[in-house]
This record gives sequence, structure tokens and C-alpha cells, in this order.
Amino acid sequence: MTKVKCAFLVILVTIMTGALHSQVQNLAGQWKFRLDANNKGLEERWFDAQLPDSIELPGSCEERGFGIKNTVKDPHRLTRAIKYEGKAWYRRTITVPASWKGKRTALFLERCHWESSLWIDGIPYGLRNSLSAPHVYDLGLLNPGTHTIAICIDNTYGSIPIGTWGFAITDDTQGNWNGITGRMELRATDPIWISDIQVYADRLQVKLGNITGKSHQAVLQNRQVTVPAAGAIIDLPFKPAAPVWDEFSPALHTVTVTLSSGRFKDKKSMKYGIRKLTTAKGQFVVNGRPVLMRGPVNECIYPLTGYPPMDRASWVRVLGICKSYGFNFMRFNSWCPPEAAFEAADELGFYLQVELPFWSIDAPVFGEHPLRDQFLFDELQRILETYGNHPSFAFMAMGNESPGPFEVLVNKGRSIDTRMLYRCQNGDTITNGDFAERGTEIGQRGVKGPRTDWDRWSLIKTAETEKYRLSSLPTFAHEVGQWASYPDFDQLEKFTGTLRPYNYEGFRHSLAQNNMADQNKAFAQASGKFAVSLYKDEIEGCLRSYPYGGFQVVEARDFPGEGCAIIGWLDAFWDSKGLITPAEFRRFCGPVVCLLSMPQRIYTSDELFTAKAMLSNYGPAALRSAAEWKITDEQNNTIASGSFASSTMQQGKVTFIGDIKASLKKAHSPSRLLVTVSAGGTSNSWNIWVYPAKQAAAAPDVRVHYAFDDAARKDLANGERVLLFSSPAEGLYEIKTAFMGPDSVRQFPPVSKGRSAIPGTYMPAFWNMRLFNQAGTLSVLCNPQHPALAGFPTEAHSDWQWADLLGRYTAQASYGIAGDEAMHEWDDRFNRSKSVVLNETPADYSPIVQVIDNYERNYKLGIIFETRVGKGKLLICALDLDTDAGKRPAARQLKASLLQYAAGEKFNPTHELSIELLEKILSF
Repeated sequence: MTKVKCAFLVILVTIMTGALHSQVQNLAGQWKFRLDANNKGLEERWFDAQLPDSIELPGSCEERGFGIKNTVKDPHRLTRAIKYEGKAWYRRTITVPASWKGKRTALFLERCHWESSLWIDGIPYGLRNSLSAPHVYDLGLLNPGTHTIAICIDNTYGSIPIGTWGFAITDDTQGNWNGITGRMELRATDPIWISDIQVYADRLQVKLGNITGKSHQAVLQNRQVTVPAAGAIIDLPFKPAAPVWDEFSPALHTVTVTLSSGRFKDKKSMKYGIRKLTTAKGQFVVNGRPVLMRGPVNECIYPLTGYPPMDRASWVRVLGICKSYGFNFMRFNSWCPPEAAFEAADELGFYLQVELPFWSIDAPVFGEHPLRDQFLFDELQRILETYGNHPSFAFMAMGNESPGPFEVLVNKGRSIDTRMLYRCQNGDTITNGDFAERGTEIGQRGVKGPRTDWDRWSLIKTAETEKYRLSSLPTFAHEVGQWASYPDFDQLEKFTGTLRPYNYEGFRHSLAQNNMADQNKAFAQASGKFAVSLYKDEIEGCLRSYPYGGFQVVEARDFPGEGCAIIGWLDAFWDSKGLITPAEFRRFCGPVVCLLSMPQRIYTSDELFTAKAMLSNYGPAALRSAAEWKITDEQNNTIASGSFASSTMQQGKVTFIGDIKASLKKAHSPSRLLVTVSAGGTSNSWNIWVYPAKQAAAAPDVRVHYAFDDAARKDLANGERVLLFSSPAEGLYEIKTAFMGPDSVRQFPPVSKGRSAIPGTYMPAFWNMRLFNQAGTLSVLCNPQHPALAGFPTEAHSDWQWADLLGRYTAQASYGIAGDEAMHEWDDRFNRSKSVVLNETPADYSPIVQVIDNYERNYKLGIIFETRVGKGKLLICALDLDTDAGKRPAARQLKASLLQYAAGEKFNPTHELSIELLEKILSF
């Protein structure tokens, strides 16, 4: 059998729990300490000297107040309150008890950042440099009595360039801290001991240590074995217990291994779980059952400590939250979590993707730096050996978004351990890995506008996309979403740890300067709910795809680095923002989800609603279920309904339930309707909008103008009511493309004639403006009860009835921002709207329909607003509601609503904007 095929063997995975006959001293507590900023400690033998300060471990020196106080407030990310890069020395005495006489001892440091060096009683014991696995030092035989341990931790970056953007060290998330976290233990065993156990489907692989200097006979699990002087690796037959482990039934068992060699004895027990992880026909398969991976990316954001939690309870909380939102998977972007994360995932039934600590965006490509490349080889082996026994450890990848001949590492990993699958590197072929992870280049991210009759294989139609659809390798959607919303500044009181939210404070100050501080909550809720609605569309697009591997939402929580990306429905602390409940989220994200394929969301009352009902079933078994559908209005009145006979909905597939056809004549128009499909014990709903087929004639006492010209001014001077449509193609600021550009590319000069508006867009900012400069707006914000919108049903935030009105409603712009310059068949529209800059209006002036600006800029923006002009009244609309109006029911309806408002008694503007300002924002 080839090594490649070995990746698809039955996988038996286990959890080491520690040697029952080992003896352990906990070294947590107070240590003597000294920073070594000038790198003199080794020369001056600090390992053998008294150190002046004290520090509590585990922890970081920054967490304990040691380092340089940071006086620079970083606008790009959270700011490390105290920062230290260099060597730091930690020293304490230990007492080896008399009972340890003749025992072999080892020092276990669960997570060091980064490089550690050890001295015992002034004698060097070497160096360790893993970012992912424990630093373990074999100390041999230590005589009972008092000894001195000295540890030097060096977090200097440079000699091993793994990239400062990678989330194992980047200041954008945890930061490059100095310290030791997790368990710190002095351990004792007999001189012949069980060093490691790896459990496979058909055998136990037991690693035995021996420091006696000679060969010994021993009994291992009732078998006679020889333990050479250098130790041994011995395979033992093993029949695992049942049942198997998976996300629905994460069954764990226990096995005990015993060793006896004369007076030397050892015993280890471990939990283990059995799972068979393979691939077939473009899908992941667990224990013979297709599985679709659904989950967020974890980019190591821990604002209180700057480093990830090392305890099981914290990880049970994090993964439990994720599971409550229907997820079964988590990807660790360019870092490896600690043992506690694997333990929690094992218990909860979660699949994890672990990655090497590498991102080459500012580092040499793999293959160009021998020392660094060897570190990555070693780190891969350490990760596999340390965590490979966990059933949750399902996927291994060689860092984030980095080119180079990584297939060398993939095949190195396969030669070590085939219990997990490896992401393809340097080409998506079976020789280079087991699954593909792709993004915009083949349509794995983004939406296609106000419709749901698309999936990941049809979003962009290219030969390359079709190649992946037909591939036997599963495809993962890489970093789906990234839709920004506005931060709620109430969360700032939570940042009480090592990372300070000066970037958020800057946003808050800017908002106050622009007289909109009182709108913070409204901005956060409206833009957040809009972003969640887009995540719904993104996720359903993935679930409609078949065959398919799964998707990674770039984060479920906000990402306060890389320019600060407010992209989650959870904040950086995993707390809900109140945008959507887990139960509501699971309706469109879970093992079993009802789906709807519909070619449009906007209808007239004389049109027939048509759609196809489907069910995505990645639950534990096939379902036998009837299905129902209904269309209701906002008062929950049923407009139409129907049912489908009971049928079998296969496991691991997307099953077509039936066609839906319904008349909308019973619906009051205009109105928002809700389409609901129920099947398989779950349901899901979608908004649609219905408008009159014909509009009433325009009110004769409203003057409609398309320029703020002499004719418009004359009507206003005569006390007329004027509805002015300001051309979305005129008066626009230029949006300059920039990556991590200066503030000047995001800010504009004060409004002037011909430069007074930002190009309109339905889609919110992608990621953030600081990393990718763009229009950057986030959502409309309005009072749905405002009389100007009486004839245009809407919520306070953007939804799909606004898409055609605002334009730029597909993923095309975000693809371009992300570097995809190809022009795909998006069927998008441009120059449909603009956001007029109203910074010079009075502080208490609010547009009727406001556009929430990006938190980087905080301009007061409007697309529909009003003012008195002398005796006249002026209603301004910065939307094109006339082009192709016969094909645009929403545009006709909004125009009719505005005309009715302008003609009515409720059109009574409270402010009078100056003619000088109107000239600047309305003349070109």
C-alpha cells in the first residue's frame, strides 16, 4: 500500500492522560526574575546568580508588569500595554524528595514563547524552540535535595523568520510575548519508563526510555520485550473498544499500558476515540458517513492575556459556543492550540484543523531559508507526535496562504502519521495532499445578489471552478464572509488586560467629533444585523453545493488586528452582540438545514413566486420526512402554503424536495413576506418583497428635478415642494486602491463643488478599510416608521430590497479588493447610488435614510434627506430610481413613496441647510 493511500486507513486516536506511576511536582508559583534587554545574562552567568525581581508563573512577563511601557497608541490593532522582546531569566530552587532517589527526572514546560534554555545547578541542559508543543528536558538522575533551576526565555524574532503576520506571534492578535504558560512540572519516573504511546487501528506503538546505560528485559502488556540501552519503539497488537467517535456521539474509551523490568515499573492510562476519516468523491467521510465541515477560523485573539487559555474549561466554553451556532469544525490559522483545546474538542465532537506557525507574507518563501525550513520540519513532527492521538485532530496544514514547495512537508507528515488529512500544498492533487482549500479564485466566497439560485460551483463559471467540482478531493471554502459592521463601544470596558483598545477609542473619538456618538448603538445593531444576513446567504450557498467539503467563516467574532475588522456576531471575548441567537443561526447552519433556490426576491403582485425547496442533510442518518412551505406577511397571515409527501432525504447529500409555485395576489402590496420551508425536524425562512404592478400617478403639486439648477431654485423660491434626484454618477470622491495605506487615502477633503459624495454600495466593507481601502460603508440606517418610507416596507438596516437601489450588490467589488481582477458574470449594477457627505450640517441633523459610514472615517452620510429652502421644501434622493424603472419594482415603489411624502402634510423639514452647503453637495 502506498504512503498516499495510507492516509485513508482506519484512524484510531487517543488522548494521553499521564503516567499513573509517575511522580510530579507543580512548579507554578513565584520565581525570581530579570529582564535581559542588553543580552548580558549568558556572559554574566545569570543562570548561576541571584535575580533581583520576582514573577508569578505560569504567565507572561508583560502580564506581570515587566517590560517597556508602550506610549504609542497603535491605530492598526490592539496595543500591548507593556512590550518586551528579548531574553528574560526565570530562576527558582526545587527540592528533590528522598523518595525520588534513583529516579529519572524531566522538566515539562507546556508552552514557552519562544525559545527556552535550561540550567540545573549552573549546568546547561540544552535549548528548545517549539511554539506549538511542550518544551521537555530530560534531566537524568537528580540527587535528592535542593537544586536550582534557571530558564532563559528568548522571544526575539529574526533568526527563524516564520513571518510576523502569522498568528502564533503577530501583534495583530496574541502578540510576541515572553513567558511560560500552562503546566510547569518536574516529573519523576523509573530509569526505564513509558515515554510515549501512539494508538492506531490495529496496534499500540509504545516508546520506551532507558537511561541505565544497558539493555534490559521487560514485560510490556504481558509480552516479553527487550529494552536496548537507547530505548525502543515497540508495536503491540490492539483491539479498540466500540462505539466509534464522531461529532454526534463523541465516544471516548480508556486503555492502560503497563511496563515491568525487575524493580523498574511504569503505567500509563489514556482516553481514546476511534474514527475513520477518509475522502470520497469530493467529500469528507467519517466512519463511512459523509460530513460537511462548518466552522470559524480561530486567529488567536485573547485580549485579556495576549495568549490562549491553557485550561480545559475555557476551551469547553469556546467550542461549546461554536457548537451552539451549528458548527462542528475550527481552523487554527497559522498556529496550534494547546492540549486543553484538543481535550475539549474530543469531548464535544469537534473537528480541528491545526497549522504550522508560518505565514510568508513578510518572510522568505518555504525552501529559501534552510534554518527556518528545518524548524518547520521539526515543528510538524512535534505537533503530530504531541497531539496526533486526539480524535478531534482531523486536519493538518502548513501555515496560512503561503507559496512554496510545501508538498515536501505534506509527505513528511504522511510518513509520520496518517491519522489526519493534510491540506494540499503547491498544487491541489492527491500527491500533494488530501483536500483543497480555495477562495475567491473559484467562487468559494461571496454572494450573487438578491437571489439564491446559485452555489459555490456556479457563483463564477470557469474551467478552473469546474475542475474542482469534479475533483475527487474535497474543497474547503477559505475564509468565507469578512463582512464588516460597526463596533459597539460599550465593550471597551472589557479590555482590562495586557492589550488596550486604543484603536477602538480612536474610532469612538472620531464618531463623537462628527456629532454621532448617540448613534453608536443604532450603528452597531443595524450594520451587525445586515452583516449576519449576508453570512446567512454565504453559508446557505455553501450548503447548496454538492459535492462539497465544507466552509470556514473567517471569524465568528471580531478581529481587532490587521486594521481592526469588526466582522463577527460575537465580540473578541466570544460574547454575543445580540444580533442573532444560536437557535436562529442553527436554522441556516447545522447538520440538517432547509434550503431554498429562488431566482429573485423582488416581485410584483401579479407575478408568480417560484422556488425549489431542498434539504441539506449531514446529520447522523437518512431522514424520512414530509415537508411544508408557507408564505406569510408581517402579521403572520398566510398568503400561500403547500406540502410535499413524505420522502427519503439521503444522508450526506442535498435532496430536492419539490417546486414551489404561489400567487402573490392575496398579499397586500407593498409588503415584506416571509417564505418558510419545514422538513426533517427543522425549518428555515427567507424574506421576499412584493410591490404593486402599477404605481399611481405622481402628485401634481410636487416638482421633480434632476439638478440643483435655476429651475429648481426658482420653484423653491416660490415655496414649492421639490423632490430632487441627485445623480449618483456625479460629485464623487475618488476611492484609491491601497493595501495598509496611510490615513490620507481613507479621508477626503471637505466637500466642495464636484466632490461631495462616496460611491454607493449595497455590500458592506470587506474586512476593513485600513487593510484594503474601499468605499467602506456598512449599511443603511433609517426609521422604518418615517412617513417618507410609508410606502416602502423596510427594516432599520439594509436588506435585499435595497440591493437594486444601492447597486454593487454582488461579491464583485470584494473580489477585486482581495486581488481577483477577473470580470465574472455577476449581473451587478453600478452608479445606482451615492452617499452624500453631510458633515457640515448641524449636530442634530439626521438624514431620513442615512448610510452608516466606516468606523475609520465616521462621516455623516445620507442618501435621502430634507431641508427647508426659504419658503420651499426640498427632499433630496441620491438614488437612481428611473433607469430601467419598468424592470425595477422596488425603485418604482420607493419613488412613489417619496412623492407621496413630499405631497403630504407630514413633509415638514425641521432644519434649513444653507444655500452655500447645498451648492457644494448638489452642484457639479
